[in-house]
Amino acid sequence: MNGRTSESGNALSLDHLSYSTLSSFTSCPRKVYLEKIKKAEPLPAWFFVVGSAVHRFIEYSISPYATRTVDSFFHEEVVKARLIEPATSLWLHGGSKEAPVVEGLALEQARACSEAALEFLEDMEIWEVEPDITGHLPGCSMPIKAFPDMIGEHKKHGPVIIDWKTGSSKPKDNLQLETYNCLMKHGEMVHTSSPTMSSVEFKGLFVMLKPGTSKARPVKLIETPESMGQKFAEIERRIKANAWPAIPQFNCRFCVMRPNCKLGGGVTERSAYYDRVEHDGGIPF
Repeated sequence: MNGRTSESGNALSLDHLSYSTLSSFTSCPRKVYLEKIKKAEPLPAWFFVVGSAVHRFIEYSISPYATRTVDSFFHEEVVKARLIEPATSLWLHGGSKEAPVVEGLALEQARACSEAALEFLEDMEIWEVEPDITGHLPGCSMPIKAFPDMIGEHKKHGPVIIDWKTGSSKPKDNLQLETYNCLMKHGEMVHTSSPTMSSVEFKGLFVMLKPGTSKARPVKLIETPESMGQKFAEIERRIKANAWPAIPQFNCRFCVMRPNCKLGGGVTERSAYYDRVEHDGGIPF
């Protein structure tokens, strides 16, 4: 069994939540079951290779001794993804059917996003890079893991919580940035090197790095620790109820858990191995 066991003996419990869990569970609880409980290997995606390479490069580039290019990080991510699925033709990708963003085009996108990030950072005073602000929010008993991409002060926008985006679309809501802000405001973080940040009035900013994408404006963060805590508490309640329905939707075709899901990928040897909600004591519907 790959799931964690709680003190009550529930094999489908989790030991923490995160914004990604909140987002995934809201969209499709079965994805959380497969990804977080069963630890099923995801289907590689070129857009995740690009995103991971760019994020790693940005963090690395801040060092005065940085000499590596984004290419080396990109190739490392490709090697790791090939260990899961050697056939890159099966990987998920973005772009049109005529010009899918794979192989060389994906590398070109990683280079362009990295250049955009370096240009953006010229106007930033960096305070923290991926700080661990894991903590609790009111109403939710489980810790909420959180690692914002960057916190600092922008020359034009002031104090900002940043999340780098290498895709084409801005998130449909600001709950990721709101989660980070509320965890810092609440002052019950497990780890932080800058405790005074709880008194800073931050704006949230999704930095759209892909050339040609619309730039996102800084957003006023309006959620309170109590309101965000209730959102996580509802997910916690549903997780503890052991209900893991698979919700068919358009985005199933882009889901990295598709090969592991009986609904998304059909009944195969792989999906039969991972997708065992009833056998594991959960409710599949």
